[in-house]
Amino acid sequence: MKLGEKIRYIRKSNQMNQKEFADSIAVSQGTLSDIERGNGYPSCETIIALKMAFKCDLNWLIDEESDSESNNQLFGVNVSVQENALIQLLRSLPDMEKDEFLQIAKIKAKKNNIGYPN
Repeated sequence: MKLGEKIRYIRKSNQMNQKEFADSIAVSQGTLSDIERGNGYPSCETIIALKMAFKCDLNWLIDEESDSESNNQLFGVNVSVQENALIQLLRSLPDMEKDEFLQIAKIKAKKNNIGYPN
């Protein structure tokens, strides 16, 4: 995975639009767009801002040979293999199926007295 694709992956994983993400790492939306499309490279300052804001692993970020699925701790959040499998499965579903999946998860959470975001 190329650097721009990884930056897009971080942005989308954090459910941010380009403007929000660009603001969080102190670049313009246009610069971010160029980086994500592979038409430019981030400055050292931008890479440091990514590390600080999203606690991403710099080795993963700059090594084009590593991909998102080979590292289960990309942004300072430890994701188990099972959680990663659930995320990947959920992302592959059509939107209508995602909603159904969410409703099932809410039922399970309620059954186990676990709070969940609305």
